Amino acid sequence: MDLQLLDFDCSEDTEGVVCWDALAQPQPRHNHALLHEVSQVLAWAHGFDAHGPGSLEDGANWDFDLQATLHPGSQAAQDAPWVFDAKKGQIHLDTADLSQLLTHPMALSLSLSGTPGFAQAFRERWGAP
Repeated sequence: MDLQLLDFDCSEDTEGVVCWDALAQPQPRHNHALLHEVSQVLAWAHGFDAHGPGSLEDGANWDFDLQATLHPGSQAAQDAPWVFDAKKGQIHLDTADLSQLLTHPMALSLSLSGTPGFAQAFRERWGAP
């Protein structure tokens, strides 16, 4: 797989819908690199189908769920609001203090699901299982 920090597990249902799930908790110095990898994957997915993510049951080709939590020291963990800009192909975490991304641990989960056509293209592009 071409990715360094995202490690996907794969599952498939009886209708051919494939779901990839990745969890990551890098050292804080790797947080920006992790967000860059997530941006690459989501930018590729948006390029595969410019209609964007949506419910597969309603006819979309792919969908995703991204959760990120910062762990600032002894304080309680904070969900990190994020925005993916499909036009720029970048993900941004909206925190009051962006230096937290360099100094605090982050836990991130990314789930991607897609139709058989999306799944085949994803495997070819990313070398996924």
